[in-house]
Amino acid sequence: MAMMPRTRLFLGVVIAAVLTVAGTTAYNIVEGGTRDNTVAWWVPDWDYEKATGLVKEFEQQHPGITVELVQTTGDTVANRTAVALDSGNVPDVITESLARVRGYADKGQLADVHELYGPDMPVKDFAPGLVESLTFDGGTYAVPYRWATNALIYNPRLLAAAGIDAPPRTWADFEQDAKRLTRGKVVGTAWPMQGEPNDLTLRFLDFAISDGTKIVDGAPRFTEESAEAALRLIGGSVDEGWASKSSFELDNTGIRELFLQGRIAMYPAGVFDVDAAIEQGADVATALLPGPDGPGTAQGVGWGYLIPRAAPHQESARQLVRFLARPENMAELTVTFPARTSASAAARFSTPERRPYAEQLAQHSVPAANAPRWTATVQAVHDKIQEVALGRVTPAAGAAQILDLVTR
Repeated sequence: MAMMPRTRLFLGVVIAAVLTVAGTTAYNIVEGGTRDNTVAWWVPDWDYEKATGLVKEFEQQHPGITVELVQTTGDTVANRTAVALDSGNVPDVITESLARVRGYADKGQLADVHELYGPDMPVKDFAPGLVESLTFDGGTYAVPYRWATNALIYNPRLLAAAGIDAPPRTWADFEQDAKRLTRGKVVGTAWPMQGEPNDLTLRFLDFAISDGTKIVDGAPRFTEESAEAALRLIGGSVDEGWASKSSFELDNTGIRELFLQGRIAMYPAGVFDVDAAIEQGADVATALLPGPDGPGTAQGVGWGYLIPRAAPHQESARQLVRFLARPENMAELTVTFPARTSASAAARFSTPERRPYAEQLAQHSVPAANAPRWTATVQAVHDKIQEVALGRVTPAAGAAQILDLVTR
């Protein structure tokens, strides 16, 4: 029997209404079910593969939560994180540099995660002062997982050829040895005056801290004497010729390449450079960073997990971070050193070349300066170090100018 036009119209309206209700219901199921249990985690490319395995384990242990991994890179994560935090369109967990935590927290953009620390994750199990450096204004704003510092890398063959039987332990030894090692195509040391300004200022600040400068509330509080001594060691060494004149054209990678070629005898650097030297079969050994009268102090730098204040799945994000911060998981993701002492038992963290780094971190390091007001002066401080190296400014005058810069 043929259907009347008005009847077909009526049925069409009814079907459309039913489909609309069904679609809305399905959408709400997604909103209230799967999407509400999906935690978005921004993870850097170097951790992505191992993070994928850990996520599978996490999801098995937490069947109500799904994790969506989003890959970032070391070059883009800072800008990407800043844009997301400023806009409020944020993931639930971000792996980020600890040096940027204070800046985000000062804007009120991070969730306070102090309650994650406790019997299962005691503060005292972390590197000395590390959690404290992330605690301010009544909150703690990150859970660190990866920690590293500089120590002294040297070529034992070149030292032996120069009649030097042990790596330098003091600044006087360092200068004397560098002068003896500087001959022919070999220079005693070099500094990264090209590339990221922070690479050079980090070394400058290490020396200054070793001689009396303190990190207070995330910013260096210089003494004029320590700043002058640090400038004399870096800038003066280039000006006097026992550090490479090509320092003005070198970044960290350039120095590492010259070391691998046997043209730089020793320099302060991270454990990545040691791994590269071992991989290439180069002559390499390590020692504590020299200081004024013995081992110097180095700044610890690293990465951690942040939960944005606007993250939509706060509790699930905390469960993921709590899982990632377990010692075995922290060790799995770390290529330098874990932030927790209990995660450092694996043999790969205690090779002969890594032992000085472990000792430097445990006994002779402090968390790096992370106050935005210090970060804002890094380029200007970098330029003052270069002026000393060029002989345009004396170390004493450069120190006075740096103190003026950081106290404005």
